[in-house]
Amino acid sequence: MPQKRKIALFSTSFLAYSQTFIYDELMAHSIDYEITVFCKNRMNEDKFPYKNFISPSGKISTFLYENIGYWPAFNKVFKSENFDLIHAHFGTGAVYALPYARKFNLPFLVTFHGNDVASAFGPRKYFPTQWRYNLLIKKIIAEMSLGLVVSKELIELLKDLGCDENKLRHFRLGIDTSKFVPSGKTKKKPLQFLMIGRFTEKKGYIYALRAFNKIIQQGKTAQLKLIGDGDFLNSCKEFVQNNALSSCVIFAGVLNSEEVAQELNNSHILLAPSVVASDFDREGLPTVIKEAMACEVPVISTYHAGIPEIITDSEDGFLVPERSIDLLAEKMIQFIENPELVKEFGTRARIKVSNIFDINKEIMLLEKHYEEVLAK
Repeated sequence: MPQKRKIALFSTSFLAYSQTFIYDELMAHSIDYEITVFCKNRMNEDKFPYKNFISPSGKISTFLYENIGYWPAFNKVFKSENFDLIHAHFGTGAVYALPYARKFNLPFLVTFHGNDVASAFGPRKYFPTQWRYNLLIKKIIAEMSLGLVVSKELIELLKDLGCDENKLRHFRLGIDTSKFVPSGKTKKKPLQFLMIGRFTEKKGYIYALRAFNKIIQQGKTAQLKLIGDGDFLNSCKEFVQNNALSSCVIFAGVLNSEEVAQELNNSHILLAPSVVASDFDREGLPTVIKEAMACEVPVISTYHAGIPEIITDSEDGFLVPERSIDLLAEKMIQFIENPELVKEFGTRARIKVSNIFDINKEIMLLEKHYEEVLAK
């Protein structure tokens, strides 16, 4: 019987709700791979159960690991397990993986997601919390065996940082299309728009709210539900209150993946008006867009990052330029006035995601990348 490949997976925190794609990837691996997770801290263990992980124990140990980017106790695990390769999620996670790749002379892969690449540009690279990452990012891209990149735009940014194009692979993170499925139930009226994600500048929540306010002021009937938490939540709540939108805008808080799937099936349209933030933060290719499309929920989004790689404008969703409040409102009204488009676009969206972004297909590709590296 062939021996299992042993992978050391580095994830800075395991696991935030905004990174469920890491958990889905872990659970989808074939039985030929055994994954051990190395993390700074363990989060939401009840929601994301996974026994094969190791992290520093106690606040002092966690503080030291975070600040020196290395934890000696991990050496014992590496020596006993004889890992075949290391895989880090996010360039920032690669900071913690790099010392072990060097010490144990192991192949080293990094999945870049968006904000990690953006952190090397713009004002964020001068933030005190970014000093180690900015010190090491060029060494990471020089020493990694492969970089798996979720959008073509990020590939170009990594090349601008000096990365060898031959080391980069366009790798789309998949989703579980058996979990995100259309319910088949008739959805209640009025039309419900939905936004899901952290309340950060790049998600564009304020532009969605301004566009929604515009259509309400024009006499249209609709609802908007906002799921998530973050720094911009209070300012969004203030906008809703100041514009008398409380009767048609709902703040639902943080929900788990099962609850998100349910909310998608209760909604008609997903809004994802992402922008490049003032600190250069940006998306890669938002997972929530794929999840919505898998549920036959069309998306109104922006020409931003990898989003045009999944949404075809006026075919399975709508795309508008970043910060285009008038055009966002126009597309929202188009769905309200032409409800048949919701079903038409949604059907096409589900077919596309099933063909291109199914997690089982993507995991097969990921494991091929592992074997590509191991064969060298």
